[in-house]
Amino acid sequence: MTATVPGARLFHEGQFEGRRVRLPVFLGRRPSESVNEGLQLFYTKLVRAIDRPVFRDGCWSLCEPEGWPDNASFQNLLTWAWQKDPERCLIAVNFSDHPIQARVRFPWADIGGGTWRLTEAFSGAECERQGDELAQSGLYVELVPWGYRCFSWSRP
Repeated sequence: MTATVPGARLFHEGQFEGRRVRLPVFLGRRPSESVNEGLQLFYTKLVRAIDRPVFRDGCWSLCEPEGWPDNASFQNLLTWAWQKDPERCLIAVNFSDHPIQARVRFPWADIGGGTWRLTEAFSGAECERQGDELAQSGLYVELVPWGYRCFSWSRP
C-alpha cells in the first residue's frame, strides 16, 4: 500500500530478499540469511508496476467502494487511483481477514464510452470492460482475505 500512495517510497536494506535482521547502515557485515524467493518475486513485480510516470507525476484520488444491502464487506476495501493521461491505475486492497465484494466508483469524468482494457500488474491477467457500464455501475471487485490488485487501464 505505501508504495502506491503519494509520498516517498522508502524500502529498507534487505527488504526485497525478506531479511529479518535489521542492521545499522554503517555496519559492514551481516548474518547469513536465506532469500525468501516468493517475497523477492513480489517486490520485483511491485517495483516494475510502480516504476511509471503515472505514479511519480500523476494525480492521486481516493475511490469510493459501494456494496449492497446484504453484504457490507465493501467497508474493508481500500481503493485509490492514479491518472496522468493517458495512463491510469487503480489499486484495490482488502484490509481484512474475510473475502470482500464491492463496486468501485472512479473519479474520472471521461470513463464512459468505448472499451477499457484492464491489466493486473501482479498476475498479468487482462480483461475488457465497457466504459458506459463502468461509469454507471463502477468496477466489480472481489478479493480474498488480505488480497490486492493493481490495475493498469488503457484503450484497446
